[in-house]
Amino acid sequence: MATSESLFGSSFTGDGTDVNTEVSVNVNGSSVSDDLEPNDVDLGKTLITYRVLVSRREAGAIIGRNGDNITQIRDNNNVKAGVSKVVDGCIDRILTVSGMVDNIPDAMVEIARSVTIANAETVRQAEEKGTDPTSLITYDFFPLKPLTQRPDPSDPEYANTLFLRLLIPNSQIGTLIGKGGSRIKSIQESYNVKMVASKGFLENSTERLVELQGPEENMRPAIAAISKCLLRDYQGTATTTFYLPSAAMPAYRRRREGRNTGKEVIKKITFPNEYIGALIGKRGSRIQEVRRLSNCAIAIESDAENGESGNGEREITIIGTRANIDRAVDMLNDYYDRERQRREEMEE
Repeated sequence: MATSESLFGSSFTGDGTDVNTEVSVNVNGSSVSDDLEPNDVDLGKTLITYRVLVSRREAGAIIGRNGDNITQIRDNNNVKAGVSKVVDGCIDRILTVSGMVDNIPDAMVEIARSVTIANAETVRQAEEKGTDPTSLITYDFFPLKPLTQRPDPSDPEYANTLFLRLLIPNSQIGTLIGKGGSRIKSIQESYNVKMVASKGFLENSTERLVELQGPEENMRPAIAAISKCLLRDYQGTATTTFYLPSAAMPAYRRRREGRNTGKEVIKKITFPNEYIGALIGKRGSRIQEVRRLSNCAIAIESDAENGESGNGEREITIIGTRANIDRAVDMLNDYYDRERQRREEMEE
């Protein structure tokens, strides 16, 4: 559990994880009502930090191979951005983005676009193979489960729809909702986006999720408006207990709610990095089959960041009942042995 001052304080630390700011604010040229934003001070150069909840897979899309994508996002928008380290047995991570209010919307849109592009490519590959990509691009358990209704992957609008899971301190959530929901309604109507706040806190924290969804051209002004609302109603030294991804969270044990799967455990195994592609299979066919037949959640470390250990091996995390995990491990070992034998025969 991590306790800290609000993200909206009095000084910028410059370490890429906390950005605090003076709260004399103003908005120029916004279509949101004056009830949402003041008109006496320019807020564009004020510094702010956002924490965004992402899955491991989404984090990989944001980071890009060798960190190229996130480096480009930083350079293009003059922001600090980084993703929390992988937690063993946990499939969510925290993306932190810090910068001036004027720069944040473009950076956040680039981040959301990276995820949408990766998901759209997964959908395209699944269509070619005739498989269902749903389990790869969405999640059926909190906190990764969508709060807003998203377009079906087969809908052409899917590839044009961006989404962000913002982590907002509870002390600031009233700012976005407004009296009787007036502010959240105004933002949605003014910018034609969907915006939903979770009812409860994230595990062991005082943060709540606010999911934002919409086309790229609408997300930019909506994010700018949200930033200015948060800064205008900054609550001084309100203390926030930040959400920390953890393998022990009940949410993961509840992901197949309603099924009698027994007690679930976490197992980690490693394979040589050069064999990971064979385990995944063409367009993910093999790993999808393992997930389906074993009824386990399986996450493979990305090689984009912290994915490859010093001894040239990659870690695979499997979550399920002991019997199901044993089945998944047997299948993976079988694929590995077959591929190793094939390569040895080719060398002879």
